[in-house]
Amino acid sequence: MGLAGAALLSIPAAVFAQGAPPDPPATYYGTVTGASVGQQVIAIVFNGGTGTACGYGTIQQESGSSVYVVDVATQSQTPGCGATGRSVRFYIAGTGSTAGRFATESASWSGAGPKQQNINMTGAQLPTKRFAPFVASDGVY
Repeated sequence: MGLAGAALLSIPAAVFAQGAPPDPPATYYGTVTGASVGQQVIAIVFNGGTGTACGYGTIQQESGSSVYVVDVATQSQTPGCGATGRSVRFYIAGTGSTAGRFATESASWSGAGPKQQNINMTGAQLPTKRFAPFVASDGVY
């Protein structure tokens, strides 16, 4: 028994860490104002000027209100995602000819577990980029 305990203590901590599961996600939920049932909600985590899409949900109808739920991955699940000090912004994808938009509210990443964050989508729409065909002027095409 003592020999087994001594052998266990000699195994580096890094060996145990390799098999450890990633941290659980944070679950953001709440009401949505200014968006339609069925639209996609994307949680984007910002680390400085870089944003990473870290969770997806769909707006649902519940008791007469539009609501959403999004599990936002942690840094240990997806590089660039949730970690202390990072900002979480919520983007509602556009439908048809309607451009998407960011919610006016954001959240600060504070670890795993449920987080209520009601969001309002009445801000300005993001511009839509349109591309025109390019005609070659070399006479070949």
